[in-house]
Amino acid sequence: MNRPQRSRSSNRRRRSPSKKQAQSDLWKTPSELPDVEAIEPPHEVGALLRSLGDPPMTGGTAGGHYFNAVTERAAAVALALALSADLLVDPDDDDDS
Repeated sequence: MNRPQRSRSSNRRRRSPSKKQAQSDLWKTPSELPDVEAIEPPHEVGALLRSLGDPPMTGGTAGGHYFNAVTERAAAVALALALSADLLVDPDDDDDS
């Protein structure tokens, strides 16, 4: 025997008509963006990933190598984008002096 099916409308959450969502002005003038800070290239892009240990994958230890390769590639693409936008820290600038 089949069980009788419940109507789907009873499973839906009902919205209380007394609560109104706060309205915001979509066409207001936005606040100014903060100044852009220069980006310093990382020394070791895979350090955080390696600190988590080997990935729990079967079939050998090659998984960690592939994760590291993807991380290094993503960092290279991010640095290329930062270079194209002239956002990289100039290596000749010494802030210590």
